[in-house]
Amino acid sequence: MSGESSQNLRFDLTDLYLTAPAFERAGDSIGGTVSQTQGQLDGLGAFWGNDAPGEKFGAVYAKYQAQLLNITAAEVRGVSDGINQMADNYNVTEQANVRMAMHMEQEEQQW
Repeated sequence: MSGESSQNLRFDLTDLYLTAPAFERAGDSIGGTVSQTQGQLDGLGAFWGNDAPGEKFGAVYAKYQAQLLNITAAEVRGVSDGINQMADNYNVTEQANVRMAMHMEQEEQQW
Protein backbone atom coordinates (compact mmCIF):
# COMPACT_ATOMS: atom_id res chain seq x y z
CA MET A 1 0.00 0.00 0.00
CA SER A 2 1.17 3.45 -0.79
CA GLY A 3 2.91 5.28 2.02
CA GLU A 4 3.48 2.19 4.16
CA SER A 5 6.91 0.85 4.92
CA SER A 6 7.92 -2.12 2.83
CA GLN A 7 8.34 -5.30 4.86
CA ASN A 8 8.60 -8.91 3.84
CA LEU A 9 5.32 -10.73 4.03
CA ARG A 10 5.72 -14.38 4.95
CA PHE A 11 3.26 -17.08 5.84
CA ASP A 12 3.85 -20.18 7.87
CA LEU A 13 2.17 -22.86 5.76
CA THR A 14 1.83 -25.21 8.71
CA ASP A 15 -0.05 -22.56 10.68
CA LEU A 16 -2.33 -21.91 7.72
CA TYR A 17 -3.10 -25.59 7.21
CA LEU A 18 -3.70 -26.04 10.95
CA THR A 19 -6.02 -23.01 11.10
CA ALA A 20 -8.32 -24.07 8.29
CA PRO A 21 -10.01 -26.97 10.16
CA ALA A 22 -11.07 -24.58 12.95
CA PHE A 23 -13.31 -22.82 10.43
CA GLU A 24 -14.69 -26.16 9.26
CA ARG A 25 -15.55 -27.08 12.86
CA ALA A 26 -17.09 -23.65 13.48
CA GLY A 27 -19.22 -24.01 10.35
CA ASP A 28 -20.34 -27.46 11.48
CA SER A 29 -21.20 -26.08 14.91
CA ILE A 30 -23.18 -23.25 13.36
CA GLY A 31 -24.89 -25.79 11.11
CA GLY A 32 -25.93 -27.82 14.16
CA THR A 33 -27.30 -24.74 15.85
CA VAL A 34 -29.13 -23.82 12.66
CA SER A 35 -30.77 -27.26 12.57
CA GLN A 36 -31.88 -26.86 16.17
CA THR A 37 -33.19 -23.35 15.47
CA GLN A 38 -34.99 -24.59 12.36
CA GLY A 39 -36.79 -27.18 14.48
CA GLN A 40 -37.80 -24.54 17.02
CA LEU A 41 -39.07 -22.21 14.30
CA ASP A 42 -41.02 -25.03 12.70
CA GLY A 43 -42.58 -25.70 16.10
CA LEU A 44 -43.78 -22.11 16.28
CA GLY A 45 -45.72 -22.42 13.06
CA ALA A 46 -46.70 -19.21 11.29
CA PHE A 47 -45.25 -16.90 13.94
CA TRP A 48 -45.64 -13.84 11.71
CA GLY A 49 -49.39 -13.56 12.31
CA ASN A 50 -52.52 -13.51 10.22
CA ASP A 51 -52.79 -9.78 9.52
CA ALA A 52 -52.00 -8.42 6.04
CA PRO A 53 -48.36 -7.43 6.77
CA GLY A 54 -47.74 -10.77 8.53
CA GLU A 55 -49.18 -12.75 5.65
CA LYS A 56 -47.06 -10.79 3.14
CA PHE A 57 -43.95 -11.41 5.21
CA GLY A 58 -44.80 -15.08 5.74
CA ALA A 59 -45.41 -15.69 2.04
CA VAL A 60 -41.84 -14.64 1.26
CA TYR A 61 -40.02 -15.66 4.44
CA ALA A 62 -41.38 -19.22 4.67
CA LYS A 63 -39.91 -20.10 1.26
CA TYR A 64 -36.44 -18.91 2.20
CA GLN A 65 -36.25 -19.55 5.96
CA ALA A 66 -33.98 -22.64 5.79
CA GLN A 67 -31.75 -21.09 3.14
CA LEU A 68 -31.33 -17.88 5.14
CA LEU A 69 -30.39 -19.79 8.26
CA ASN A 70 -27.86 -22.03 6.48
CA ILE A 71 -25.99 -19.27 4.66
CA THR A 72 -23.74 -18.43 7.62
CA ALA A 73 -22.70 -22.04 8.25
CA ALA A 74 -21.78 -22.53 4.59
CA GLU A 75 -19.85 -19.26 4.44
CA VAL A 76 -17.81 -20.08 7.55
CA ARG A 77 -17.03 -23.56 6.18
CA GLY A 78 -15.96 -21.85 2.94
CA VAL A 79 -13.31 -19.89 4.83
CA SER A 80 -11.56 -23.20 5.51
CA ASP A 81 -11.44 -23.96 1.78
CA GLY A 82 -10.16 -20.46 1.09
CA ILE A 83 -7.35 -20.75 3.64
CA ASN A 84 -6.27 -24.10 2.22
CA GLN A 85 -6.32 -22.72 -1.32
CA MET A 86 -4.32 -19.66 -0.26
CA ALA A 87 -1.74 -21.88 1.44
CA ASP A 88 -1.51 -24.11 -1.63
CA ASN A 89 -1.04 -21.10 -3.91
CA TYR A 90 1.55 -19.55 -1.61
CA ASN A 91 3.46 -22.83 -1.47
CA VAL A 92 3.51 -23.13 -5.27
CA THR A 93 4.74 -19.53 -5.58
CA GLU A 94 7.41 -20.03 -2.92
CA GLN A 95 8.71 -23.16 -4.63
CA ALA A 96 8.82 -21.36 -7.98
CA ASN A 97 10.74 -18.47 -6.38
CA VAL A 98 13.24 -20.88 -4.81
CA ARG A 99 13.79 -22.61 -8.16
CA MET A 100 14.23 -19.24 -9.89
CA ALA A 101 16.73 -18.06 -7.27
CA MET A 102 18.70 -21.30 -7.56
CA HIS A 103 18.73 -21.00 -11.34
CA MET A 104 19.96 -17.39 -11.13
CA GLU A 105 22.67 -18.43 -8.68
CA GLN A 106 23.82 -21.20 -11.02
CA GLU A 107 23.96 -18.75 -13.92
CA GLU A 108 25.97 -16.30 -11.81
CA GLN A 109 28.49 -19.00 -10.94
CA GLN A 110 28.99 -19.75 -14.62
CA TRP A 111 30.13 -16.17 -15.28
